[in-house]
Amino acid sequence: MPLVEQLPESVAALAGAPADGELVIAIRSDLNLQGAYGEEWLLVTQERLLVCAGGVVRVQCPLERVRMPACESLIGGGALVATLDGRPVELIRYTNGRARRFGRAAKYLSDVAAWHEAAGKPEQAKEKPQLAEDTEEERRCPTCGLPFNEGSRVCPVCMDKSKVLLRVMGLLRPYWKRGALVMGLVVLGTAVSMFPPYLVKPLVDKVINPKEPVPLESRYALLPVLVLAMLGARVLTTTLTVLRGRMMARLGGQLGFDLRARVCSHVQFQSLKFFSKHNTGAIMARITQDTGSLESALIDVLPYFVNNVLTFIAIGVVLFGMNWRLTLLVLIPMPVVMVLSRLFWRRLMAILHRFFHFRARINAFLNDSLSGIRVVKAFAQESQEIARFHPHNAGLFDSTVALEQRWVTIFPMLWFITGLGELIVWYIGGRSVLGGDMTMGMLMSFIAYLGMFYGPLQFFTRIIDYLTRSLTAAERVFEVLDSDPDVREAENAVPMPRIEGRVEFRNVTFGYDQHKPVLHNVTLDVRPGEMIGFVGQSGAGKSTTISLICRFYDPQEGAICIDGADVRTIKQQDYRSQLGIVLQDTFLFNGSIADNIRYAKPEATFEEIMAAAKIANAHDFIVQKPMGYDTRVGERGQALSGGERQRIAIARAVLHNPRVLILDEATSSVDTDTEKQIQEAIARLVKGRTTFAIAHRLSTLRNADRLVVLKDGKIEEMGTHDELLEKKGEFHRLVQLQQEMSRIKAVSR
Repeated sequence: MPLVEQLPESVAALAGAPADGELVIAIRSDLNLQGAYGEEWLLVTQERLLVCAGGVVRVQCPLERVRMPACESLIGGGALVATLDGRPVELIRYTNGRARRFGRAAKYLSDVAAWHEAAGKPEQAKEKPQLAEDTEEERRCPTCGLPFNEGSRVCPVCMDKSKVLLRVMGLLRPYWKRGALVMGLVVLGTAVSMFPPYLVKPLVDKVINPKEPVPLESRYALLPVLVLAMLGARVLTTTLTVLRGRMMARLGGQLGFDLRARVCSHVQFQSLKFFSKHNTGAIMARITQDTGSLESALIDVLPYFVNNVLTFIAIGVVLFGMNWRLTLLVLIPMPVVMVLSRLFWRRLMAILHRFFHFRARINAFLNDSLSGIRVVKAFAQESQEIARFHPHNAGLFDSTVALEQRWVTIFPMLWFITGLGELIVWYIGGRSVLGGDMTMGMLMSFIAYLGMFYGPLQFFTRIIDYLTRSLTAAERVFEVLDSDPDVREAENAVPMPRIEGRVEFRNVTFGYDQHKPVLHNVTLDVRPGEMIGFVGQSGAGKSTTISLICRFYDPQEGAICIDGADVRTIKQQDYRSQLGIVLQDTFLFNGSIADNIRYAKPEATFEEIMAAAKIANAHDFIVQKPMGYDTRVGERGQALSGGERQRIAIARAVLHNPRVLILDEATSSVDTDTEKQIQEAIARLVKGRTTFAIAHRLSTLRNADRLVVLKDGKIEEMGTHDELLEKKGEFHRLVQLQQEMSRIKAVSR
């Protein structure tokens, strides 16, 4: 997405008509500084920054005097701020729709400011920064400009239905043999079903109401033959239908099984950025409901579609053969039906997308609300949760009603128009019978075939419903399958079965939004077996640093190296299998204590599980449980205390035997006795391992080999606990603050 928009002549004149090559950034804002809608322009050339508004240049400053540019969030939008000549200035405001553009501008200005600051330091000299490429996903359809639904990149207006349909059909390729057999049964069943209406003509003209005199004995003899032939045809048709249905049930189950497994597997290998964009409930809807809709379309609709197409063609041929003039009269309403179907298609697609969107939102809300049910009850907010549920439920209700009302309005109209052909046949055919141009048996047979002919026609009108639902579900499923993880394994990834544990940060810059860095040019070299403690205020970048070490994200600039190799070039399985993590918010799966400990090593014996629990100071409390190691921990481990969950997490890490260990607030929110037991367990765990630790209580990091003090995403200080206290810098200030808070808490008691 370019950051040089077409300048109005008036703005170009105000800015001195900068040449195209000179302009780096030219962005139009849609708000003024008072927050009202209005047009302002941010211009950045190679040498200066300008803001043009209301026919004047409101701000103008050389780039070398621009410092600390940043985007600040406001209600419904944001503001680009910076320090110009030593004073803070709000440069320009914008709505959320243009936030990404101004975010990129802020990142470029920040890089230029850092370049100017380093200009007088030869050892830090770099080339002048360039405007970064925009790798973020576009939130609007590039064709029509409409915004995508939350968590979606599918435009319901511009979706290419034919390509989606072909791709849906491609899902059946692995099952083509069974599919071909089913289609063979469909063809055979269609052929057999054509036989009974054909027998109506001789039944009427030769038995019931013969046009020419026929002996009564012959009529009595022919009657059971014709009826038995009809019975045989119907028995055979029913048998083929049952057989086909049983085979389709098996095939459909297998297809749904494979499709759900494929989507679930793909989701498991997505990076954390994917899960930050998609709510858990919405992902669950894709895996269960959307794959179910797609399975139903392929298994329930496709055979009937083929059957109806074959029936339509076969009966059309028969009807034209019986009376082509009458058949043409039957088809008179068809152009009207096709035109109306085409008109309703786009409207139905838009309504159906709204239905899927609200269904995903209500799933997402329920997942969030039920996961936090303890918090809800702790604050007695059941009524508030019900109130929060109402708009989601109302949105689903409105979209469902709108969808179903369209169906029940559109299709009776189409069927009524289609059925007019039958009335034409009765009138014209009846006149032909009265005039002697057609026998009664011919008319009855024609009407019997016509009844079968209208079945496919009505199905083809209803196919809009089936196709719309299935194509919408298919797009949502394909959207997940087509999403590539942000953290990818290199094509020629290097195996590293044994990590020594040297970790290096080489000029690492990273931001969850690439235009708003959280870490700035971080450089750090950690020796194998060294314990590093990360210290800093909330938002300083401690947890972000840990996430980069785990390779949950990749840095936008610089590199993180393990034993001298860029972590992006190492096989992810090799790397992560040698990482151990104990988090502040310990997650346990709903199973037994033993299952949760062996999660890191599924093949572990019970003796190994018990040994790990003893190292983690967990064995004693486990054996006191009624079921011991078979005790169920409940959902998210809620049947255990916080300290018990932490020690089980440590036991899990011990059993994993990692080369690099990460401790993120592992002793927070526990009592003193529990903290002592956890600290003893951690002391055993860190031996011989490269360890990175974040601790709420700074005193717990006293034994770390080095402390890294982070401030505003940069390394402020580094050294041992005692060295940093002697420097009386940022670490000393943090310790003083914590001691002061401890005294306040002691007095308040």
